[in-house]
Amino acid sequence: MPQQTETLWQIGQAGKGGQEFSQVGGWQEEFTYVVGSDRDPINQPQMPSLLVVPGRKTKPKSKGKQLFSTDKLNIQFTLAQSYSTGELTLFYNFFGSQVDTLWVDGEPVTELVGVGSGKPTKTQIPLPALSAGQHTLTLTTDRGLGDGAHRIDYLKLEGVVVLQQPQTLQTPQTPKETKETMANEKKETVAKETREVTPSEVSSTPEQKKSYVPTSQTGLQDYSYWCDYARKQAKESKRHPKPFRRGRIWA
Repeated sequence: MPQQTETLWQIGQAGKGGQEFSQVGGWQEEFTYVVGSDRDPINQPQMPSLLVVPGRKTKPKSKGKQLFSTDKLNIQFTLAQSYSTGELTLFYNFFGSQVDTLWVDGEPVTELVGVGSGKPTKTQIPLPALSAGQHTLTLTTDRGLGDGAHRIDYLKLEGVVVLQQPQTLQTPQTPKETKETMANEKKETVAKETREVTPSEVSSTPEQKKSYVPTSQTGLQDYSYWCDYARKQAKESKRHPKPFRRGRIWA
């Protein structure tokens, strides 16, 4: 699966042969272009499009006027984040048969050989690891055939997009109930069920009447019992009288 990239900056347009670059300024031994300082770096970059072999006696001219050119082109830019080796790629197209050298922060990275006069050379150069902050790319040219100068078509820096993993909300896991925890919960439940209740909640049970069992003791208690007993028996006999029968007594 190809990595997703984004354009960090671009100078000029591919295929226009540097015609959109500014032509005012003449020759300069060294020129530093600061990314972000140009109002329209793609359609009208304020940067020389001609790279000249150092030591050339005659500088590029058109109609008697020196063209905007330089022996050493510095491109200063700032990275918002750090990139590992190969996560930054420089796209660099130029015309001519010269041999260009690319430097990053003063260290040589690679040499780029032109395919011929009037023919575009298209290159993609992986850059070394760079930290967040300010950096400088430098281009110089040397050797090769031709008049000792060539045009820059365009430059572009792309970086790999670092995708952030979505954060997942983790719910705290409830620890498993132990036997001790379950026993404590059971005790609490029993305690609630057996809590003290109000007097209104207590159902009163009627007391059973104590029956008097006659004893051999004498006294007022025995006397009262037997009087009451005789009275009840008399009432019962009146309710259910037994029929009187005459009979004979046989000897």
